[in-house]
Amino acid sequence: MQSNKPNKYLGIPIYWTENLVGTPGRFGVNLLLTIVGGGVYSFGVWPSIYMLAVFGVVSPLLFTFCLYSLVPLFGNNDENPFPKVFKSRSSSAWVMLFDMAIVITMAILIHIDIIDYLFFRLLQTVIFPALMLFILRFLYLGVRRE
Repeated sequence: MQSNKPNKYLGIPIYWTENLVGTPGRFGVNLLLTIVGGGVYSFGVWPSIYMLAVFGVVSPLLFTFCLYSLVPLFGNNDENPFPKVFKSRSSSAWVMLFDMAIVITMAILIHIDIIDYLFFRLLQTVIFPALMLFILRFLYLGVRRE
C-alpha cells in the first residue's frame, strides 16, 4: 500500500494532479465528467454560461496549470522528450500563461457569439480538456516512475 506522506511535500500541482488522474478510477470519472458536461453544453442541451465557465474555462485552466507544472519535473537530461522551452520553470510559466490566455479568449468569443459554432464549443469544452486529461495522466505516470 502506497503511503500518502511523501506526496504532501511535492506541492499543490502534484496533489491536484494526483486527485484528478492519480488512479484509473479518478481518471475515468474526470474524463467522463468532462465528456458528458462538455457535450451537454456543446450540443445545446444546457447552454448555460455556468456550464461554459466550468467545462470551458475552469477545468481547462486547472488542467493546463497541472500540465505545465509537471513538465519541468522531467529535468534537463538529454532524454527529455519536451522542447527546450519547457526545461525551465520560468519559460514554462510564460507558455502556460499564453495557453491560459487562449483558453479564456476562446471562451469569451464563444460567449459573445463570435465563434459560437458546434466545432468550437466541442473544442473548448470536450476535445481540449479530454486531451489534457490524457496527457496529464501519462505525465503523472512518468513522474511517479522517476
